[in-house]
Amino acid sequence: MKEYEKRKKKVEEERKKLEEKYTSKFLKKKREILKNLEKLERKEIPKKIDDRIKKVVEGERKSYVDTLRRTLERIESIDELGRFLPELSKFHVSHGKYLLLVFEKEVYAINKILKEISEEYTEYIKRTAEISIDSIEFDSILNSIEVTKKQLEKEERDLSALKAELKEKEKEFKTAKFSKELEEIESEIKTLKSSIAKDEIEIRSKISKLQKPIKRMRTGEKTANEILKDSSYGIEHPEEFLSFLIKIRGQLEGKYKQTADWIIENLESKSREIQERKKKLEGLEHKREEILQEKKEIENEIERIRKRILEKEARIRKLKEKLLELEKELDESLSKLEKILNTSIDKP
Repeated sequence: MKEYEKRKKKVEEERKKLEEKYTSKFLKKKREILKNLEKLERKEIPKKIDDRIKKVVEGERKSYVDTLRRTLERIESIDELGRFLPELSKFHVSHGKYLLLVFEKEVYAINKILKEISEEYTEYIKRTAEISIDSIEFDSILNSIEVTKKQLEKEERDLSALKAELKEKEKEFKTAKFSKELEEIESEIKTLKSSIAKDEIEIRSKISKLQKPIKRMRTGEKTANEILKDSSYGIEHPEEFLSFLIKIRGQLEGKYKQTADWIIENLESKSREIQERKKKLEGLEHKREEILQEKKEIENEIERIRKRILEKEARIRKLKEKLLELEKELDESLSKLEKILNTSIDKP
C-alpha cells in the first residue's frame, strides 16, 4: 500500500501541474476576451447605420458583452471551465444578427478565442485521463468487512438466544397441559348446565300447571301476574311465590293441590341447589377463561419470538450477502493493486 500511495501521490502531483498549466492558458485567453469585450463596448456604431437598426445593435451589444463578461468572471480555473463550457458555447450563436453585421470582425475575434478555449479544455481532459491511477479504497473496504463481521456475529448470537427462548416457551406450553384441564372443566360445565336445566324444567313444568287455576282466581296480585307471564319467576323468587302459593292452596283441588304441595315441599331446596350450581358454574367458566387467556398469552409470546427469529434470519442473510460483496470488492481492489504494482499480493 505504501508503494501504491507513493504512485498515487505522484499522479496527483502530475495532474496538479497539468491543471495549473491549462488554468494559466485559460486565464490568459480569458483576459484576451475581456479586452476584446471592452473594445467592442467602446467602439462606435458607424453613422451610416439606420437609427432603428442602431438601437437594435446597441441592445444586442450590451446583452452580449454583459452576459459574456459575467460568465467569464465566474470561472477561475480549467476545472471550473467544464461546468460553464455549455454556456460559453452558446455565445457562438447567441449574438444578434445585426451585431454580427456591424461588428463582424470583433465578434469573430472573440468567437475564435472561445473556440480555442473549448479545444484546450478537450485536450486537458484527454491528457488528464492519460495521467491516472485506479482509485483503491483498500482500508475502507477492510474496515467495512470488520464492522460487518462484528454485526453478523452479534446477530447470530441474538438468533441463538431467541431459538433457546422459543424452545423454553414451547416446553412451557406443552407441560402446561391446557388441553387436559380445559377438557375436564368443559365436561364439568356441561354436566352442571344439564342438571340445572333439568331441575329448572321440572319446576317450571309444575308451576306452569298452576297457571290455569291462578288465572281463573283473578287475584290481581303482582306475584300472580308475574307467574302468568313467565313460570321461571317462581324459581327466581321462591320465597315470594311460596308465600302466594300457601295463601291460595285452599282454593285448589285435585291434581292442582297435589302439584302445589310438591312445589311447597321442594321449591326452596331445589331453588337453592340450582343457585349453588349456577355459582359453581360461574366459577368454572371464569377459570376456563383464565386458562384460555394464559394459553393465548403463551401462544402470542411463541408467535412473537418466531417473528423475531425470521427477522434476525433475514438480517443475517443480508449481512452475509454484504460480506460477500465486500470480499469481492477486496479481491477486485487487490487485482487492481497487483496490476498497478506489477506484483503478487497475499489477501489479508
